[in-house]
Amino acid sequence: MARTAMKALRLFTVAVCAAAVVPRVAHRGMFVDGVTYASIARNLALGRGSFWSPSYTATVYPRFYEHPPLGFWLQSWWFRIFGDHLFVERLYTVTVAATTGFLIAVIWRALGPEVPGAAGRHETEPTRQSQIRPADFDWLPILLWIAVPVVSWSIVGNLLETTVSLFTTAALAASLCAARDPRDRVAAAWAVLSGLCVVGAALTKGPVGLFPLVAPCVFVRLRDARRTWTPIAGQWIAVTTCGAILALLPAARSNMLTYVHQQVLAAIAGDREVSAGSFTILTTLLQGVWLPMAVVALLSAAMARRFVTPSRADRDRALCFLVIGLAGTLPILASAKQAGHYLVPAVPAYAIGVALLIYPTIEERAAWLQTGAVATAITAVTALLVVGAGAGAFMPGFGRDRNRLADLDALASALPRGATVGICPAVNTDWGLHAWFERLFQVSLEAGEATPHDWFLKTNGADCAGATCAPVSEPGRALVLMRCRRGD
Repeated sequence: MARTAMKALRLFTVAVCAAAVVPRVAHRGMFVDGVTYASIARNLALGRGSFWSPSYTATVYPRFYEHPPLGFWLQSWWFRIFGDHLFVERLYTVTVAATTGFLIAVIWRALGPEVPGAAGRHETEPTRQSQIRPADFDWLPILLWIAVPVVSWSIVGNLLETTVSLFTTAALAASLCAARDPRDRVAAAWAVLSGLCVVGAALTKGPVGLFPLVAPCVFVRLRDARRTWTPIAGQWIAVTTCGAILALLPAARSNMLTYVHQQVLAAIAGDREVSAGSFTILTTLLQGVWLPMAVVALLSAAMARRFVTPSRADRDRALCFLVIGLAGTLPILASAKQAGHYLVPAVPAYAIGVALLIYPTIEERAAWLQTGAVATAITAVTALLVVGAGAGAFMPGFGRDRNRLADLDALASALPRGATVGICPAVNTDWGLHAWFERLFQVSLEAGEATPHDWFLKTNGADCAGATCAPVSEPGRALVLMRCRRGD
């Protein structure tokens, strides 16, 4: 009976994930960085730019070295397969996130947490009272993961951190398998795979993807770890070998050196965007990650009417993953450029660590969860979440950039695809404007008082068009496309 409750809680977790993502991802609006990344990926699919030299627009980053290229290249294959549609980047990011959630469950099952009160029995043996296996709680770390607001925000925003999180979570899973597999060759293969995943993370967002390198060292603390040096050596050899190969390739070396100088060193020196404070990432960690997880933990304790102390082995496991999470968080303090979504790759480790601490408490009341009134309540809430997620997909309030997209729609029929359009210098730093024109129309914007282009974009509060320019779209809108005559 109680295992039926676990199935209901799995469905509830899926419904929570849908409610957190579907209403926002179903709309056309998107965070400016996500629109930019989708444009670069689409351009790669069209043959504009190359793997080591992606292209954004003809006027803004015609060679894009602000981030490593792997994330763009992976998304470009979705454009190659499905074509140039707005749903493509959304389908990509949701699929990547779903795969990350699956890997979190894989790690949980591989860990085999102890059954509460199972002293003297094998770890994975179910309790006689409830017949619940530790694997039945695989929904819990996923629920804790999606409960962190910045995770769903990263998913619906098509941010690179979603792809980084996939690689880093896969690296942790492979590293765990390497530490526990009794076969030498298989353990070495898992270690090498972990290293390749770390390389994939670093080639997507740079140094923030390197933190799983600490995992083999941390997993030594696990009571059932069978390997010490094989996971460490295999992972690090794979990473250093890939680094050496990339250093020997001129295009790769040029890309990475430019990225390091333009982005990494500049961010550390404070020459790029500067966050509100030196400890922004810690504030976000406390308020945006640990607080939501603490709320879930407190609700679990309230439901069980007490907190069940986890076993010593589970406390050790939890400490391992919390340390790995901190390894993915604390190095960000070295940069003056900090943002909440930088934490996303570390959240799966935090979620697994916290789940290891609180699942015995939930197990305490597993049978109660299956009682008539409680089971009905869980089913009703699950249904409401699913219905709400579906309804939210059609509610305009969940979309962003609605007014701007309406203005873009109004001039779409008159705008030549692939053109370069002039704009006033005053709006040249409106990066959302650049992003949407490139994403929707493959149009580049170029600032200049006396634009040499045949097309000009007039915006509210910035009108520097020449006397020979006449509107060809609705004049009363915030964005007005103008056709300009030359040679008069």
